[in-house]
Amino acid sequence: MKDLLIAAFLGFRQDGPGRLRRIGRGERGASLIAVMAFMTAVLLIGCALFILGTAEHDLVTYQAEEAKAFYLAEAGLQRTKAYLTAKMNRTPPQYPVSGSFTAEALGDGEYTSTFTSVGGVGPSFAKYAVVSIGEVNGVKSEIHATISKETFAKYLWFADHSRFLSWFTTNDNLDGLVHCNRWIYINGDPWFGDKVTTCAPRILMFPWSRPTFEKGYEVSVDRIPVPNRNKLRAALRSAAQSGGLLLGNLNGSKARYEIILARNGANGFLSYRSYGRQGHHYVYSGWSDVNLATLNGLVWAEEMIWLEGTLDGRLTIGSAGNIFIRDDVLYLDSTPGSGPDPGCDDMLGLIARENIVVAKTTANNNDCEIHAAMMALRNSFGAEAPFSGGPRGDLIVYGSITQSHSGLVSISWFGGHFMHGYSRQYHHDTRMGNEAPPFYPETGCYLISRWNEVLPSA
Repeated sequence: MKDLLIAAFLGFRQDGPGRLRRIGRGERGASLIAVMAFMTAVLLIGCALFILGTAEHDLVTYQAEEAKAFYLAEAGLQRTKAYLTAKMNRTPPQYPVSGSFTAEALGDGEYTSTFTSVGGVGPSFAKYAVVSIGEVNGVKSEIHATISKETFAKYLWFADHSRFLSWFTTNDNLDGLVHCNRWIYINGDPWFGDKVTTCAPRILMFPWSRPTFEKGYEVSVDRIPVPNRNKLRAALRSAAQSGGLLLGNLNGSKARYEIILARNGANGFLSYRSYGRQGHHYVYSGWSDVNLATLNGLVWAEEMIWLEGTLDGRLTIGSAGNIFIRDDVLYLDSTPGSGPDPGCDDMLGLIARENIVVAKTTANNNDCEIHAAMMALRNSFGAEAPFSGGPRGDLIVYGSITQSHSGLVSISWFGGHFMHGYSRQYHHDTRMGNEAPPFYPETGCYLISRWNEVLPSA
């Protein structure tokens, strides 16, 4: 082809194999035009390829800078989270109203992160809106996020310690995060719908066990400390004195407060009465009715509590002793057996300095359902007298369980089939991944609860 082009340019063309003849004047003009057209096409293709290569290089460079800008924006968000966490863990805790990190250099660029308190300041709020912008050579990436305090309500089941008899067994179903600072025991075929973590080097199970870990498990993780029960008692008692309801000490070892939510159908109200010793006898007081809207969201009792009823509102109930659940504890905006309805704004916290116990009552002898985030600081959440009687059906929880020691709700035989007590049907209230009942204890960390990348302003 090269030889033919040269021959054509000199005025010759091929006339058979190995033969050239001179082109006539008319033919010569047409050949030159064809050659010039061909060379022009080649030149245009070369220019196009050069332009495409340059554009591709520019695009790759832009994409690399855009990725760097995104990671810088993420760095700004993480810097803000670390700063707020350090402030919260000071003594006393601090909750800034607003703040910013401006033009902080990092790598090839810089970030600017600004945070503002959302809905109030203090331990019962501690939520911030964050805007973080990363920039590299004029290329920007912008992230909007919400940072809120992380509470123990994020876990469906949490135990600081575990008992050898407290096994997860066949018919147990848990669809939220499960964590134990020590050993987890399995006997049979329980189902875990979310990640399972333990500080122990492995999970202990009988050889016939076939558990299902839908999102896997992790061993040898870092320990998560639980709150000091005496410090928490003092803090909650003080908060109840300042706008909540404080129920004081009573006489007698059997003294208690009985609390019914929505007694006689009075939604949005809490009714209570005391049972204490007067002289040689225990006597009841009359009922007192409290509008929950008049409280700061906290009720604290210096005695044990018996509890039942239906909550309309947001409330945390705490006791310096035990909390006995005598019958179902439900949200008004819920469907029994299915938990909170979409859009439900009811939320309950139960905090016991000692234990939270599902009482062995007639009402609880055939299933018991609880809608709440629960924390038992000295011992556990469990069933009363789990070694006695036959099966009591399902213990249905929509919320969260945190306990110092894993509590017994059933006694199982080989293969994991339970003989006494309840089978566990535990469901995490997914709202508690982003929020929690009033004054509910935090883990000492902040959680990035909402996150999205937006186009930066011009």
